[in-house]
Amino acid sequence: MHLYTPEQTMKTFITRLALCTALALIAIHPTAARAQSQQEMNQDAARAYETADGTLNKVYKELLAQLDKESQEKLKASQRAWVLFRDAQAEFEADLEARGGSMAPLIYNEARKTLTETRTKELGQVKTDGSAENEEEPRKAGS
Repeated sequence: MHLYTPEQTMKTFITRLALCTALALIAIHPTAARAQSQQEMNQDAARAYETADGTLNKVYKELLAQLDKESQEKLKASQRAWVLFRDAQAEFEADLEARGGSMAPLIYNEARKTLTETRTKELGQVKTDGSAENEEEPRKAGS
């Protein structure tokens, strides 16, 4: 029979506890476990934004195809203004929380992703809530 000293028992316990905690954290949030540095987290946030932006562009193009010329021009103007707002709002949030710090790109891209996902839902509702899907001809301005 092998007896451990109190110090060895405590070291073994702490090591096992740390291992179990790390495994539990990986199981709970596997994406956070991959990003180990701030730079990696910033890159993950940028990729998540790019994915959200791709989805927005798809929904935007589908909506444009359903509109007449006048409504298309108004949507384009609205989208240009919204992009300026999104980027300015994201810059504000990053500045407020991490001015000049290494977390600023993470906050900036998370804000852009969140705002982009909201805009995607808004444009998707116009597409599905409006009667454009059921009409034979493109949606008229003011309808």
